[in-house]
Parts: sequence; structure tokens; C-alpha cells
Amino acid sequence: MRSTDDRYRSEQARHELALRLIGHEARTGTIRQLTGLSDDRIRRLYGSYFKHQPGNPVRRRRGRTPSQVASFLKTPRHRRHAATLAAAFVAGGLFDPDTRAVRGDSQLDTGLRLCLAYERYLSLHGGRAGALLTIEWAWALLGNLQSGDELALEVCDVCDAHHVRDLLSLESQQCPTCLVAPPGPTRAQRDSTSVTAPANAR
Repeated sequence: MRSTDDRYRSEQARHELALRLIGHEARTGTIRQLTGLSDDRIRRLYGSYFKHQPGNPVRRRRGRTPSQVASFLKTPRHRRHAATLAAAFVAGGLFDPDTRAVRGDSQLDTGLRLCLAYERYLSLHGGRAGALLTIEWAWALLGNLQSGDELALEVCDVCDAHHVRDLLSLESQQCPTCLVAPPGPTRAQRDSTSVTAPANAR
């Protein structure tokens, strides 16, 4: 009986995650990878829950998951959105920037953490209308950060904000947060001030 209950809960969790990913317009291949459901099952879920809803805003995206790294870096605004998304990965326990490990007890857990991080990103950018990056781009960014071949997640020495760095670029790359805010003292300068302040006070 317990084994049957466990299978039911697992199937229900896959079903719920698939619906969540469909709602974010994830591609069939991504949903299959994260849930283990078949392509036919995913299509039937879309048809049953989304396709015939009046004014349905959810599209079924075709083709392969996008992967062009340049799309995260082409403008300061794109870089800020990529930084927000990457910071959400870290805050949600999905990505460890020190080890580049993607966390999750299973693909299902990874998928849930991905949805939570993406939903946090959406909330910070005014919802889907204000977001530059889809959940497919979020999945691609996570994969690129994990591989560490072209992108890295760093913390700015000035504002302490996360930002995504192009490892193959020879040009200077300023933190996108600092680009829209007045520069302040670096972390080293702040640390130096905090150490010397008590002595100055005396």
C-alpha cells in the first residue's frame, strides 16, 4: 500500500510540475527532461488544461532550447535580467556559484527549483510583460553557468550584486547594476574602513 501511495505522489508531482512548466511556455523536450513524462502525455496535458481556455495566452514553443550566450550579454538591460535570474538561482538553492553545481534531489526537484527561481525573476521584473528571458532561456543560462565554459557568476566588488561575466571577452565588463547607479567604495575599501574606524574613533 505504501509503495502504491509513493508512486501516486510521484506521478502527481510530475503532473503538477509539467502543468507549471507548460504555463511558463517551456518546450516539450525541457518538460520531458525534468518530469520524465512522454511527449504524448505532455501534449495531452496542454490540450486538456490550456488549449481550449478562452483567451488562452499560453503558447506551445517549438524547436530546441535556445543556447546562444550572446543573448544574455548583448545589452546592459539583458545583462541585468540575466544577473537577476542567476541571483534567483542562488537564492533558491538551485545553483552553487562556488562549485558550479546544480542542486536538486532529482530532476523533478531541479525542475521545481527552476520554476520557483523563474517566478521570483518574473516578480522582480513586472511579470511576463516586463521579462526579457523566458523559462527556456533560464534553463539555458543555468546550463551555461554549470559548464563554466563561457559564463561565470560573480559578485561585484562595488555593489555586492551578482552579475554574469563573459569568460571569453577581452573587454572590460562593468557590473550592470553599477551602470545604472552611482559608483560607491569597493568591498576592499569598505573592509578597510570598518577595520580602521574604531581606531579613528579613539
